[in-house]
Amino acid sequence: MPPLKLMVADSDLQSCRHLLGLLSYYPNLQLQSCCHDYNELQQQCKEPPDLIFLDMHLPGLPDEQLLFSDKTPYQPPLLIAQSHREQDAYLAVESYAFNFLLKPVNRLHLARTLMNAHSLLRQQPEQSYSPYPAKLKFHNGHSILSLDEPGVLMIQSAGNYLCIHTTDGNHVVRDTLKAILPRLPKCFVQIHRSTLVNLHHLKQLSLQRGVYLLELTDHSLVPVSRRFKRELQSLLRDYLN
Repeated sequence: MPPLKLMVADSDLQSCRHLLGLLSYYPNLQLQSCCHDYNELQQQCKEPPDLIFLDMHLPGLPDEQLLFSDKTPYQPPLLIAQSHREQDAYLAVESYAFNFLLKPVNRLHLARTLMNAHSLLRQQPEQSYSPYPAKLKFHNGHSILSLDEPGVLMIQSAGNYLCIHTTDGNHVVRDTLKAILPRLPKCFVQIHRSTLVNLHHLKQLSLQRGVYLLELTDHSLVPVSRRFKRELQSLLRDYLN
């Protein structure tokens, strides 16, 4: 699958460096150019990318922000508006933007935006698009635990119980990895007989003393067992490239 092409248009060099640093963790993205004013953006957009991260206060940007006046917010290139001001969010999403990110960009908010953008740009024509993150549902006694897919980092088993690690804390439910694995999206991969990880939270893969270690976005280090090493390598090639 070819990488998504993107542009960053931002006159704030510090914010721009911060965003580019976060984006560098996604091998399936290709930076096409980085612009610092509206005229430069217009010139670079002669070959529009898939995504444009647009500073709402970019020098020269017209109030109407009609860079692409003949498309909807859900047609490429997808405009991802950015601003230091929360009050800009409503104007951006109501007027032209696919999504809004508050500066400095939060890693999890960026992950959710990229997941939704990827789903929209790579979806089959007959599929309908939902801008909301997918829900993962786990039976927990007489109740159902519902979690946003982007917020789940890792799932570990202990007997007939699962510990679900999320960006907001941990949850324990009575279930098994074997039972839930077929129900999970393909971004969840098994790296150990008792561990699943969400590839959207993969920060780094390293080899230490012959053992592969996954570093997640919360800085957790998780070893990959030899049994799942080859399968993980294949999945990383198919999923992240």
